[in-house]
Amino acid sequence: MRRISVLSVCLLFVAVTACKTNTQSPTSTSGASETGTTASSPGQMTTTGSPAAAQVSTAVKPKVDACAMLSSKEIEAVQGEAVKETKLSGQAGGGLQISQCFFTLPTFSNSISLLVAQKGDGADAKDPKEFWRETFQKGAAAEKERERNNKDRDKKKKASGRGEEEEESTPPQKVSGVGDDAYWAGSRVGGALYVLKGNAYIRISIGGSGDQTSKLNKSKTLAQKAIARL
Repeated sequence: MRRISVLSVCLLFVAVTACKTNTQSPTSTSGASETGTTASSPGQMTTTGSPAAAQVSTAVKPKVDACAMLSSKEIEAVQGEAVKETKLSGQAGGGLQISQCFFTLPTFSNSISLLVAQKGDGADAKDPKEFWRETFQKGAAAEKERERNNKDRDKKKKASGRGEEEEESTPPQKVSGVGDDAYWAGSRVGGALYVLKGNAYIRISIGGSGDQTSKLNKSKTLAQKAIARL
């Protein structure tokens, strides 16, 4: 009986420890869902342009403070609200080191997520430009070829009322006028702007109402401010 009691206490301690670990995780899943982003490693992307969770990431101290790259006034000028609080987190995975900030606004759905990706440490370190070529430039060429080959099939899907499905698989859209290179990865629930600048890139996602064009323009405005501080 005493052995059972001791075992029960041990199991309770393990459970409590696990809960604390999950609570202290630097990934802000609730914020990510509101702004249409995820906090998974950005080493890969899905067909919708969103980062895939294929890469294993580890929590680390960020090399840069992503929360210092946008001011409350700059965000208020775009979203109409000042920042209520910020949450900084760091990850390492896929050869990259990530600094991510979640800017919480009084209206939570208006919150903003900003990610900064730089070359990681160690033997598997990857230059962000390499990720960029693999993800956007090669992907764009492959997508154009696939579009040519499947043009008739796509028309049939749209005619059968499957337009929503086609919208979800929309490839990243090239964006001009910001950084060295930029792409907008849109979806039905939001979108994210990826901007390459020098040896780093940022990803910014803005919550709130508005269509894709509105969110893209707001993202470009804030991205210009952020990359100026890289």
